[in-house]
Amino acid sequence: MDANLDSFRPYLTVLARGQIPAAMQARLDASDIVQETLLEALRKREQYRGSNDPKQIAGWLRELLSCNLIDALRAQRRESRDVNREQSIAKSVDESSMGLEHLLTIDQSTPSQIVERRFRALEVAQAIEELPEQQRDAIMYRYFQKSSLDQIALQMDKSKPAVAGLLKRGLETLRRRLRREEA
Repeated sequence: MDANLDSFRPYLTVLARGQIPAAMQARLDASDIVQETLLEALRKREQYRGSNDPKQIAGWLRELLSCNLIDALRAQRRESRDVNREQSIAKSVDESSMGLEHLLTIDQSTPSQIVERRFRALEVAQAIEELPEQQRDAIMYRYFQKSSLDQIALQMDKSKPAVAGLLKRGLETLRRRLRREEA
């Protein structure tokens, strides 16, 4: 594998943030889990059997991230092993990855546009990471944790109109950045 694994950091961070419940975010840092995942990938790079295709590498890293998230959440909850919950977290990471691909281009549906979305997932993740913290958090709650405006308002201690404004500004900023990168 010749890929620079650090280039996947924003992508993995967005996926990890989307899986850490709001109540645990003060105790569990997504960037720590991503760092652990990247270090594990470096240690296990000889075991990787895929090609240098970024999509294959991203899939392998998602699997490692899922395992690390399960371990971190288990340690935080101090519960016994629950196989159903672990499978649910792995599935959620995969769904978050798909949500990332579709976040800004929901109305596009041709095959070439679908392929383009998949290649842009890393760019979208980087753009999300560069958003102001409150806009990023609102987008993560809404599109990755599927929270309602009421739930987000409660989690962020803001009014519904304030949350709606954060979402609107965050999405506008994301679209602008991604259009600029296309040009």
